[in-house]
Amino acid sequence: MAATILEARCVAPFTVRIRFSDGMEGEASLEPCLFDWDLSRVPDLTPDMREWLRVPENFATVRLDADTGTLAWGDARPFSPSIVYWRVERYRVSVTVRTKDGTVLAELLLGGRREVWRPGLTVGSAPTNTVVVDRPGVAPHHVRVTVGGGHHPCYVVVVVEGSTTAGGTTSSTPGETWRVPARQPLLLELGDCIVEVC
Repeated sequence: MAATILEARCVAPFTVRIRFSDGMEGEASLEPCLFDWDLSRVPDLTPDMREWLRVPENFATVRLDADTGTLAWGDARPFSPSIVYWRVERYRVSVTVRTKDGTVLAELLLGGRREVWRPGLTVGSAPTNTVVVDRPGVAPHHVRVTVGGGHHPCYVVVVVEGSTTAGGTTSSTPGETWRVPARQPLLLELGDCIVEVC
């Protein structure tokens, strides 16, 4: 029997975070199905439903239909679990927080690219951050990191408050932004610790 979807939630336009019954999980971008593919490749997707789903606010109303184990919008179930399974990217963002002497304080495995990088990864001592680092010298909203650069990917680091070092650059000026090539993990020095993002 094919795997069915156990959990689903919209994390970005046309992208759903999925967990399957066989343990597979990740982000499924259905954008190609809605904009690029011939409708014959998705036989249950009607032209009217396709147009409706092309509106991000409509797409975001996705829910899991537990009876069929697939995605649903109202009464429509336009994507078979096998198509969604095939579209899943298992990429995850790994974060390690350690002291400068190497003691690991926390290890996190965050969602995929769209889930984490679209809104940006925030680091600080406040509980509303993506990565919470409650250590001396770490401001409530210390730094925000996004990914950019197109063919030359880089981390875009923005100082929100507090002193930050990344890629050999140190700043304590709120709003200062710099780019660090994404060829290797990003190392952020905040207070008495290092946050490694890869």
